[in-house]
Amino acid sequence: MNETKRQSVDPNTAFLIELVCGFFGFLGVGYLYAGRMSDGILRLICWWIFDLTEGFFIGLFLVVVVGFCWIPVALIIQVAVPLWSANSLKKDILKENAK
Repeated sequence: MNETKRQSVDPNTAFLIELVCGFFGFLGVGYLYAGRMSDGILRLICWWIFDLTEGFFIGLFLVVVVGFCWIPVALIIQVAVPLWSANSLKKDILKENAK
């Protein structure tokens, strides 16, 4: 039987790729790097949909001045989600490498 051994992925590299790319709107690239294609593509598409929706509503609400209240929340989300995603990827890779 011909078994293909999966390459070990450095969790710190995956963390940095996910974090930096997530800040620039490409959440999920760290998962793609780690070989988790479905997770990476799903996060990438969902993040783009969220960014487009968020931008549309902020622009719409700015006309009514309510958008100014949403901007700090949007900035927190833009920082927190990539941090969370990168951290969960790193934990998963460390768990896999420990097995």
